[in-house]
Amino acid sequence: MKVTSTYTGSSFKWRYGLLLLLLLVTGEALQAQDFGQADSLQGGRQNQIANQPEQEGQVNFQSADSLIFVFEEDRIATLYGSASVSHISGQLKAGKVSLNLDKALVHADTQTPQDTLSQPVLIRESNRVRSNSISYNYETEKGRFEVARINVQDANLIGEKVKKTGPEVVFLEDAIYSTCLLDHPHYYIKAERMKVVDREKVFFQHARLYILDIPYPLVFPFGYLPGRFDRRQSGILAPTYAFQAKQTRGLGLQNLGWFQYFNDYLTGQASIDIFTSGTFYLNTQLNYRVRDQFNGNIQLGYSRERGLEPTDLDFATTVQKRLAINHSQQFSPYASFNTNINLRTADYFDRNSYDPTERAQTSTSSNINYQYRHPGGLYNFDVSIRQNQNFLTNVTSLSGPVMNFSFQRFTPFENELTTGNDAKWYENISIRYQNRFDSDYQFDPLLQDSAQINWFEALLDPGLYQQATGDNDHFQYAFRQQVDVSIGQLLPSRFLNANANINYNEYWYPATTRQVYLPDSNEVVTRKVQGFTTARDFSTSLSFSTTLYGLMNFDIGPFESFRHTLRPSFSLNYRPDFGSDFWGYYRTVQVDSTGRTRRYSIFGDQVFTGPAPGEQFALGFNISNVFEAKQVKRDSTGEVRENVVRLIDRLNLSSSYNFAADSLKLSNLNASLSASILPGMNIRANAEFNFYERDENGVKVDNFLLTTSGRLFELTSFSIGTSYAFEWGEQGLQINDDPYYPAHYDPLNQGIFSPVDPHFNDRPVIDFNTPFSFSVDFSYRWNLNPGGEPRTSATINANNISLKLTPKWNFRTEIGYDFVRGELTPSQFSLSRDLHCWSLSFTMNPFGDDKYYFFSLTVDAGRITSILQKLPILRNMKRSSSPTGRAPVGF
Repeated sequence: MKVTSTYTGSSFKWRYGLLLLLLLVTGEALQAQDFGQADSLQGGRQNQIANQPEQEGQVNFQSADSLIFVFEEDRIATLYGSASVSHISGQLKAGKVSLNLDKALVHADTQTPQDTLSQPVLIRESNRVRSNSISYNYETEKGRFEVARINVQDANLIGEKVKKTGPEVVFLEDAIYSTCLLDHPHYYIKAERMKVVDREKVFFQHARLYILDIPYPLVFPFGYLPGRFDRRQSGILAPTYAFQAKQTRGLGLQNLGWFQYFNDYLTGQASIDIFTSGTFYLNTQLNYRVRDQFNGNIQLGYSRERGLEPTDLDFATTVQKRLAINHSQQFSPYASFNTNINLRTADYFDRNSYDPTERAQTSTSSNINYQYRHPGGLYNFDVSIRQNQNFLTNVTSLSGPVMNFSFQRFTPFENELTTGNDAKWYENISIRYQNRFDSDYQFDPLLQDSAQINWFEALLDPGLYQQATGDNDHFQYAFRQQVDVSIGQLLPSRFLNANANINYNEYWYPATTRQVYLPDSNEVVTRKVQGFTTARDFSTSLSFSTTLYGLMNFDIGPFESFRHTLRPSFSLNYRPDFGSDFWGYYRTVQVDSTGRTRRYSIFGDQVFTGPAPGEQFALGFNISNVFEAKQVKRDSTGEVRENVVRLIDRLNLSSSYNFAADSLKLSNLNASLSASILPGMNIRANAEFNFYERDENGVKVDNFLLTTSGRLFELTSFSIGTSYAFEWGEQGLQINDDPYYPAHYDPLNQGIFSPVDPHFNDRPVIDFNTPFSFSVDFSYRWNLNPGGEPRTSATINANNISLKLTPKWNFRTEIGYDFVRGELTPSQFSLSRDLHCWSLSFTMNPFGDDKYYFFSLTVDAGRITSILQKLPILRNMKRSSSPTGRAPVGF
């Protein structure tokens, strides 16, 4: 029988006046059946009452079994069987609930001590408190709890005695805090007293840490734990103990610093690594972000490395610096701005980075770019600046600002009424215009790596630039504009494509160069001649292409027919000799006392080298091949399934013959191939062939190999590469998501760690299919060296090897081998274990000069990890032997 009722202040007396009078006279209890009859005086209104009160001060209560009223000193209503009492301050559910209507007190417990399923639960908004016994005042929102469990974000609080003194304040005695959400957690902090404020702050006193019920030998007199993490907070970064067996390192602390949360748009952090040798590494970073507008970060790094003792013979102090700025901004769907600036000293990564890729970098680059695209696609415009610095040669190049502007290709004579083969040839004329402003700064110091003047100082001072490089061309710039006119489908044919193209270039220079021979010193010097100068060149081409198909019907294994697709194309190109005296772009200069001369371009040292010398009247060809086969399969019912398989995706051959050249008219033959023979495997190959003989110096001479040695050509370069990716098993398979853990741990009983599950026959066994995946890249290169042994390289790299050994053990590795050098490339092996609330990982590189290992045993919950890392002994569970002492990213 289910009983429901409502009590709303003094109105109770009028609604139940007759019932109260009978109770006062008899002084006996009224059973729930009689109350149900009295309640019917309201015309069944209570059957429509919801769980939540409808007005201030209203109390709704119901039970599945019975309701008993007892009026002695106070009016007390007792509900039995799935009882529920609802008030605006919350809802209480239990097996038995006693409600004191005069004092607004509610007491709840189980119907029998053994009935754990009907334990009282207090629900306020989205918060739940479970306890063995609850006494609660729903007006003052104060209460007492016995062995209560309180949920905070990703954690539990369990107290033997709990007292709620206000809406947001709870006191606990003999309390346990843990982020392990099992009924009996693997680890916890146990305190004599705890105080929870606003479910966001947890204060405790006289606390100890327990791991597998074993007390940790350290007492916290008092402490604080954050209970809510949905809002970002500032705080101390978790430091890590480090030891390096190097004179410049020693013992130390890493990642000692502070994270600052300014607001939802701006955060920052600063950390420092300190070693007993006096070496330190300081790293600061500022992050900012405004959604749909811009985001970025600024990073500053500074390190000073020194030996242990100043009296050491090899004692030295090394300072490394770094500035990194990344900014991305979207002004509109058509305009964007991106910045990626990386400035550092040569050995910054080698001293302070773990990543093998960063440590191997010998150069650094930066770029700034702005792009704008017209909403209608009429034109595009972009501005960019790029910088590159090579630390081996100390050569720095700065390209920019570079501005590109291009109009959309348009057809001035297009007729919308005629298309395809019906269109006139002039209707297929299309024109495109584009221009480019380019500036360039090249810093190539005479002393290279020992130069005392850096590239930035030389950029700001032309005098320092001339002193460092011996060159007067400090900063150069030029302008080029291009017009491209093309005519498509010259011939009205469905089988032959004929196209014509005319290209025109114009160059603007602020200065030119002149070379002068000095007889006294027997040398050639270059001088700059200031003055605006222009140059022009043009070229034209005519091309033809078609497609041919060949079919072969015969059976080879599962293949029944083959198709060969041949796409030949020929082009005729013409360009005048812009090196002749007619154009004036090239001059002649004497080079030595014997009277020998050479030709040079007056634009040779400029950003754009200008028109090229030599007449070109060349016939070029390209042949593209595709080979396919039809695979036919028949099942047991006789049904036929056909599938087209590509045996060779692409096989290209290309070369050209220049009729206007004085010698060596036939260029090298280039061949390339790509094929996917097996699913997941791709093969790429390239080769280059020479048709001419060579002299004793390895220089080609104008004699064909076929006429002298009977060979058609010689191989000058060859490369082949293949990659293969493989996956097997069900990825992400999880078994036994709800593992068995005993109610209490016995530290002397190690059976829980036995490889044999003692509960093997108690639960069904789930099939386990070990997931396995990997990818392999192989590359081989061969280049002809006419004066010596060919230059070769051959490497194989196995990447992303992942093996799930068991449902909890994972293995990952990357390994490579250089066949020419006969040594392993930088490799890494990683083994990890999921320990439910803990994570164990081991990473190592046992090969090469850069050997290291990392071991880590951490709590999965980040809010308690930092606490454990600060504790003696426990923080030592993170071990490493890295040359820099810094763990890999994501470790």
